[in-house]
Amino acid sequence: MLWVPRPVYDDMVAHAVAEYPRECCGFLTGTNEPESWRVHRCTNIQNELHAKDPVQHPRDARTAYAFSRTDMERLFFGKFDPPGAQVLAFYHSHPDAPAYFSEKDRMEALTGWMDPEPGYLVLAVKRDAVSEIRMFRWVDEETGFEESPVERG
Repeated sequence: MLWVPRPVYDDMVAHAVAEYPRECCGFLTGTNEPESWRVHRCTNIQNELHAKDPVQHPRDARTAYAFSRTDMERLFFGKFDPPGAQVLAFYHSHPDAPAYFSEKDRMEALTGWMDPEPGYLVLAVKRDAVSEIRMFRWVDEETGFEESPVERG
């Protein structure tokens, strides 16, 4: 189970509601101490990608997300506070849809490059509220992803 500190939970929810009806995306960093956890809101550039090349990127930001180059650089090369903080999880929202880990989410998940392996949070969002958050964690090649419960602190 993932216990998410209330300020972090509330920040992810606020991000999902603010971006509605587009998918939001971001990641969480921290240490084993929950008070160190931080939300890093990212820019969903899916609409830009779709506008430039709708054949290569057939979905827009209502049903897909892509991190900006700046966000990817921050993710891979950034130093996070406090010292020792690492990426704990990625998150994104599903506007007007359940919080499930889609086949596209599974295919695009970045597994095998961080230790420990970050989780993936999916938020079900409607116009002004998030109805549910689910967490999915990579287990191994045979098992794939398993759902873990999420609790707000």
